[in-house]
Amino acid sequence: MSQKREERKRQRKQRKASQVVFRTYPKLLFIWPIIAAGLLLWPVDAWNWLSPETEGWIYLAVVGVVLLTIGIDLERDHAIFWLVFFVAVFFIGRWLADVQGFTLFGDIYRGFASLDVAYDRSFGLALSLLLLPPYAVMWLWARVQHKWRITHNEFEHFSWGRADDSLARGAKRVRSTYPDLLELLLAGSGTLIVYSATGRSELRRIPHVPLIFLVRRRIDRLLESTQVTTRDRQELMESEEAAAEEAEAPAPGESRSPNEGIGGRDPL
Repeated sequence: MSQKREERKRQRKQRKASQVVFRTYPKLLFIWPIIAAGLLLWPVDAWNWLSPETEGWIYLAVVGVVLLTIGIDLERDHAIFWLVFFVAVFFIGRWLADVQGFTLFGDIYRGFASLDVAYDRSFGLALSLLLLPPYAVMWLWARVQHKWRITHNEFEHFSWGRADDSLARGAKRVRSTYPDLLELLLAGSGTLIVYSATGRSELRRIPHVPLIFLVRRRIDRLLESTQVTTRDRQELMESEEAAAEEAEAPAPGESRSPNEGIGGRDPL
């Protein structure tokens, strides 16, 4: 009995070493902070650990970040620009208030403070409970419909109820990009771009991969390990790679930017 168990463990280890399996998710994945905030702020408010006003502004900040994550793609350069802009506005406002007596920014702060924002724990908990069922359905649906399996020679997409999709065997180079800084902060999410072995042809763009840095590390480890190098297999890979690049090549008279499809925005 113990020998069978050890054999099964050995087979599972071999399977994990020879493939990388991950899933992609829709943007509903990024609403988890709202669900978590409603559940966590319930005991905080019930036991009076924070004032209702502080809890209210925390909850509004969480909702604002989630809405921005779902609604826009905040690229790294744009994020740096807005951060520098708000910091500059803050210090300029302090300087104007001290030197020129210009109190516009202080008036704005006092205006928000006068709103008397207060967190309602019943509302927060109710919203979290209402969002939990569609979030669970989304999670299960993505695990069934959007499964990717990568081996040395194939990039396969498994979708239940529909034909599976398999990329050319020559696809061996992978690049990770981060089109949305907020998605990266909330779920470690990014986009995997699959290239041919020569890196001249983009074969597939896989958006919204959570914990992409871990997935990329496993893929690099897999592709750098020992591969099948028989002559027949090598010739097959080269021929399929050439066919893939020919299919990606622009038609006569059609112009294509050399950087097209690289690092751009992903579809929602």
